[in-house]
Amino acid sequence: MPELRFAVLLSVVLLANVVEAVTGFGSTIIAVTICAHFYPIDFLVPVLVPANLVLSGYIVARHRAHINARLLFGVILPFVGVGAAGGLYLFNSMGTDRLKLVFGVFVLAFSLFQFVRTARMKEGEEPAPLGRLQAGLWLFGGGIMQGMYASGGPMVVYYSSRVFKDKGAFRATLSCLWLIVNICMSVSYALTHKMTPETLRMSGLILPCIVLGIVIGEAVHKRIPERAFRIVVYALLIVAGAALVSNG
Repeated sequence: MPELRFAVLLSVVLLANVVEAVTGFGSTIIAVTICAHFYPIDFLVPVLVPANLVLSGYIVARHRAHINARLLFGVILPFVGVGAAGGLYLFNSMGTDRLKLVFGVFVLAFSLFQFVRTARMKEGEEPAPLGRLQAGLWLFGGGIMQGMYASGGPMVVYYSSRVFKDKGAFRATLSCLWLIVNICMSVSYALTHKMTPETLRMSGLILPCIVLGIVIGEAVHKRIPERAFRIVVYALLIVAGAALVSNG
């Protein structure tokens, strides 16, 4: 039923934006992973990306003093930007069924990896730094997944968690990254006709859930143990990713 699908979309978008307001990443990958059971991915992504600009723009505007511009423009954005260009090409070239299967495999594999890694780490433990080649590969891979599914956050977070010591700088810098990349992706969707009056209408309809997610996320940002929160998020993604693979 269209009404049920839309209710699920609104609920998931609210949950996903609470997660991103708390951690600085995760809204689109959660929304796409769950809602791909109800909507085609090539419809979902052009709906979610323009709407997500509201969340990223808010965090950047409010917490711009915490943005690490040197790291963002000198390291992260060049790798992610090149990868995103390749990901956009694949997004426009692959069929819906293949998009769904590849995305499910990615979410399942990465969420399992992150779930085990996060569960094994002690509270407050600092992860080991990545080498230059490893860092470049993770950022480039994150760019590809961002271009294909607007879901490169986990791979970029894997890199960023090793270089950012301050939670505020981590969140603000990644939000600025998504703001820049998603503006470029929105322009691409418009030029390739992936963005339509129907996707724009849906983007507008989910905006209240995004705003409410921001309000709730800001309220719990300093009150919730982030390690436990991430374990729950990755567990949810494991289940949803496995369901996508089994149905792909």
